Amino acid sequence: MMNHMEQEHIFSRIVNGTIRLLLAGAVFLLFLHSIFSTSFVGRLILEDGTHQERTLNIADSPLRHLLVFVVLTAALLLGRKLWRSFSERKNGQEDLHGSKEAGLLWGNAVFWGMTLLTVILAASYVGMTQLYPGSDPAKVYEIVMQWRQGDFSSFEEGAYLFCYPFQSGIVLYFYLLSFLFGEGNYVALQLVNVAYLAVIYGLLTKLSGLFGVSAKEGTQGFEKKGKGLQTTVYLGLLIWVPLSFYVTYLYGILPGMALSLGAVYFAQQYLAKRRYRYIAAASLCMGFATVIKMNCLIYLIAIACFLVYDAISLWFLSGEKKWKEGAVSLLFIVCMGLGVGICTQASNAVVERIAGRDLPEGEVMLSWVVMGMQEAPLGPGGYNGYIGNVFTEYHYDTELITQASAEELRKIVTRMLEYPVDEGIPFLARKTAFQWNDPTFICLDRTRGRKGGVGMPGWLKSVIEGRGSVRLSILLNYMQTLIFLGMLLYLFLRWKKGSLYELMGAVVFLGGYLFHMFWESSASYTIPYFVLLIPYAVCGMAEWAAFLERGVERLRRAGRESAGKTEEASGQMGRSVVIGRVLTAAVVVVFCLLVLAFTRTNLFHRTLALNDDLQGIDASAQFYQTGDQEKRY
Repeated sequence: MMNHMEQEHIFSRIVNGTIRLLLAGAVFLLFLHSIFSTSFVGRLILEDGTHQERTLNIADSPLRHLLVFVVLTAALLLGRKLWRSFSERKNGQEDLHGSKEAGLLWGNAVFWGMTLLTVILAASYVGMTQLYPGSDPAKVYEIVMQWRQGDFSSFEEGAYLFCYPFQSGIVLYFYLLSFLFGEGNYVALQLVNVAYLAVIYGLLTKLSGLFGVSAKEGTQGFEKKGKGLQTTVYLGLLIWVPLSFYVTYLYGILPGMALSLGAVYFAQQYLAKRRYRYIAAASLCMGFATVIKMNCLIYLIAIACFLVYDAISLWFLSGEKKWKEGAVSLLFIVCMGLGVGICTQASNAVVERIAGRDLPEGEVMLSWVVMGMQEAPLGPGGYNGYIGNVFTEYHYDTELITQASAEELRKIVTRMLEYPVDEGIPFLARKTAFQWNDPTFICLDRTRGRKGGVGMPGWLKSVIEGRGSVRLSILLNYMQTLIFLGMLLYLFLRWKKGSLYELMGAVVFLGGYLFHMFWESSASYTIPYFVLLIPYAVCGMAEWAAFLERGVERLRRAGRESAGKTEEASGQMGRSVVIGRVLTAAVVVVFCLLVLAFTRTNLFHRTLALNDDLQGIDASAQFYQTGDQEKRY
């Protein structure tokens, strides 16, 4: 009979390995997209002279991405060496002066200093632009102003909230804030988004402290934070700027993400300290988050998965069965569900009281899945009007709409399965590129063309829509590849020594990846999940540098040891090493040959190496803002 520790070890390895393999598969596909092609929002000029926005793709150079990675690796090794020297001198001074707490105080000072810098920079951006709401936020904000005037026509048949009643939560949120800041004060609402941005960065930085915990320590090592890693994570979040552009985007992205990350943070705190107040805090955060943005339920599902694992571990895999703690972990899930239900019902009741009418049923969720599996003007799976068309065609009858959507979805899936190489795989690949392979995550597209309350500085206007935007897009393109690669390095280099609980944020990303594979597509929907990868990527790069240092040290030690061994012993050890290296080289060669063979196929160019220039579209000229962009199609 295996003892409890052996059972726990095997169970944890299975769960850990499964999660990491699923994550590695998803991230590796995104990594391949990133090095072979780049997506961006371009335009087509139609025969009638009108412009149509379209996500275009241009070929990329894997060799350039590899070179950037090599340069970064050299910089990391040099930086680690300098940091080690600085730390040794600093520790010596602390020992000399008896100031053991100086490091902790310094780390906290850096954290709050970077938080203040985030607020200053983001608030300055809001002040220098004062952009009026555009796109979907413009519709939401217009309804808020209508409510302030006592106009609730948005609930009338065919109007916005009649079709999308789930948006009443975000409308109510801005409506209540308008009493605090004044009617029409959209700049103040954008400054509130600045606060949410700082909360997001702060929570992601705090959660990255879990990466310093070994698998043996589990959640009990949560407070053992590596301040150097956290500072680097915060710096990475500041440098990767697309999310910061969304502070002027009055929608549920930033507040929903901040509240959801709050739920993740409190869940991690509960698992570390087993204090009930964290259950209440996480449930409240989750409830408010889903009122503002329903997609935040993905966070709830991810947290629930880890709480179920925690209960199983406490009940069946620990030497001392902890029935109460395991039951509380399951009760945690119930509390979050109740939090979502109570907050949703309360929000709906308030909206109905303000509007003086009942909330309509709205469009059927299944129709969104159907639209997510169709072609659209902007890109595969994007908005194409299907949900509105089927809604009105069947006169708002939920049962008939569900039947029609289910039948249409069956036809789409059947055709994709019948022609997987010609239609199924290429469609999903192009959809993936559409929502994940734009290095800016359409932050610039969501900013361009919007009028502002002040004159924008020339340099900032260039960054948003001029030559500066080209340079920014190129920089973000390389950063995107490094983030995917860093995530892969994290998954494999911390495979054995990492705690399973540190994967909670990564599982949220995986949930978003799977959900939006079938739901309506937009890079603005996937950016909250991509940001979650940055702390893991920073940790992965740090692990990579440490791995190289250990490798060099092992080679030096082996050289010194072999010099003192007998010739016979050295020969025996040498043969085993040679055999191992030959087998490893053979596996690498076979893998490279398979990859090389795939790059010669038509399917490769229709899935990963996407290039619209080959279709007669001046995609490269639009991306780099060169050449004649007025070609008609």
